[in-house]
Amino acid sequence: MRRLAAAAFAALAPAAVAAQGASGPDSSRLVRVVEIRRLNIFSPAEATGFVTRLANSLHATTRASVVRRELLIHPGQPYDSASVAETARNLRALGIFRSVAIDSVRTDSGLVVRVTTGDGWSTRPDVRLRSAGSSVVFTVALEELNFLGTATLVGAWYRHTPDRSSVTATFRQPRLFAGQVGLTALYEDRSDGRRGFAEVSKPFFSLSTRRSWRVGGDLRRERVLRFFDGSDVARDTLQRRYAVGYGAVGWALRAGPAGYLRAGLSGQIRRDDYTAEARVDTMGRTISGALGTFVQWRRAAYLVSHGFEGLGREEDVDVSTAVGVGLAFTPRAFGYTDDGVVPFVTVETGFGRPRGFVRLTGTAAGRYTSAGLDSGSVHLAATGYLIPGARHLATIHGAVGWQERPAPGAEFDLGLGIGPRAFPQHAFTGDRAFFTTTEYRWTATDSFLNLTAIGLAGFVDYGGAWYHGERRRTGWDFGVGLRLGLTRATEVANTRVDLAYLVKNDRERGGWVVAVGKGFAFSLNGRLDQ
Repeated sequence: MRRLAAAAFAALAPAAVAAQGASGPDSSRLVRVVEIRRLNIFSPAEATGFVTRLANSLHATTRASVVRRELLIHPGQPYDSASVAETARNLRALGIFRSVAIDSVRTDSGLVVRVTTGDGWSTRPDVRLRSAGSSVVFTVALEELNFLGTATLVGAWYRHTPDRSSVTATFRQPRLFAGQVGLTALYEDRSDGRRGFAEVSKPFFSLSTRRSWRVGGDLRRERVLRFFDGSDVARDTLQRRYAVGYGAVGWALRAGPAGYLRAGLSGQIRRDDYTAEARVDTMGRTISGALGTFVQWRRAAYLVSHGFEGLGREEDVDVSTAVGVGLAFTPRAFGYTDDGVVPFVTVETGFGRPRGFVRLTGTAAGRYTSAGLDSGSVHLAATGYLIPGARHLATIHGAVGWQERPAPGAEFDLGLGIGPRAFPQHAFTGDRAFFTTTEYRWTATDSFLNLTAIGLAGFVDYGGAWYHGERRRTGWDFGVGLRLGLTRATEVANTRVDLAYLVKNDRERGGWVVAVGKGFAFSLNGRLDQ
């Protein structure tokens, strides 16, 4: 996000402007036509066997209108390589293609831009297992990411964890109305509560988009479990009633392929009440509101790397530098017990080349009153990736977080999902946390049966969480693992099956465990609470 640049130079050079207007843009650079070529799961040359033809017949190829509405290049406009690159990124970001390619060809009739998309298998009858020792989470799902070729997500899940089970239904279409306004909806029926969420929005679809807005609501009736000292038995059980309605509007003061400067306003009305599970009848009803403003600046920079998060995949890597700052007002007049303000800042940057790059992120937010800091958090992370050769990837990641008076259930909770992968669920909890990990991965093949990529990896994890003023609780593990990735599916993240040695700590006895997960063992956004 950048400030609006002045254009007063035009008044100082009228002759130059007039000359340019008379001659017009270079006709050799004008796009004559944009051709769209849509491929199914397997291209015509690949669909020669029964299985490949069956897969193609069961899948609805993405509609041309879905591809066309993401285009930032149009007939009659000068060819712009930055817009071409952003179009490819936006198409890949839809999460429905296994490949995207944009080429330009000069013909007798002029410059032709050809956009070729290869669909990924988007219908997922899915059975997932995530485990670390005795802690097991399994999910049974039926999900379609590209319903009838419209880039619409519809899905249903059954998920079982050591804490609860749930059935979830979801819907998401970012361009449902007039090709500009999207809808996201979710309903979750839990064994100990329920949740409903809906949002209507017109987001920033590209770096050059000038306006955005969103309105939504989230309603929860849930049980909150709090864990301490590595025990998998909750020491504290609360009931929570949560409801929020929110809205935000943003506009670009400056926007283009090189980046933007955006500003916006936001507001919310919220209820958030807790009480002991045995005293639900005494729960209060507290309503509060907040208003805020924000500014975001980004200098855009992207890399295209091969074999990063996925195996044998071409992926976009964001190494942009971005800074966001904002201030929310939470006065007593809006339902709070005292007057307060909530400043926040987010910073991210990256640098490198397709074969090696670094990502740095940081966020900080806190509510301040006349008495000082009421609550808040800080998160810092750094991640390095090195691709020393074809089919090789080395990663090193470090993250640290601090919290001050977090809401019940929002504390750091490492184990089974994020944190040292061999440790069970709720192994480390608290308001202070850190996690470091390094992994070396080798892809043995990225085309086994023309469907699957297979790799091997070695890793070391070290991390922990604890409450301020209490003893630091940490743990580490190491091991080797198998990596599996479906090269014809829409999902990029690979499946991890690790044999890990859990080193004994104050709670766990130590020994070999099998840990199953998805993607990296750390969060790509650098936070330890998500």
